[in-house]
Amino acid sequence: MADDKIGYGSPPKRSQFKPGLSGNPKGRPKRNPTAVSEVIKNTLSAPIQYREQGRTKTATRTEIGLKKLVENAVKGDLTAATTLLQYREEASRYGDVGIETIEINNWWEDYPGQTAEQKSRESAISNQVDPPE
Repeated sequence: MADDKIGYGSPPKRSQFKPGLSGNPKGRPKRNPTAVSEVIKNTLSAPIQYREQGRTKTATRTEIGLKKLVENAVKGDLTAATTLLQYREEASRYGDVGIETIEINNWWEDYPGQTAEQKSRESAISNQVDPPE
């Protein structure tokens, strides 16, 4: 043991890695990949500044692209007009893909902690209607 040299690059035997064991047993954590659709959405919804009639305005890339498409369609570009009409049809068919809000009116708890299901069941019983299953 006396001939074991200890110093830079030669740690003591008791603190060296044991044979067959990793120095990093858990390993490097996996990176969560960003979905391509999320990257595209973030890129298109990022606000940018542009100049229109001598004034600086701020809009998203999607808005600017649609403005340019309308401008080209008005100038007589049939491809732009067709694309614009297709976007409009799709938007009217599927609507906005935003957050849907549900508003509940005239909700009064009969007792503290009552859930909507319990309230519905009691209301159906009091109105002589089949309670929901």
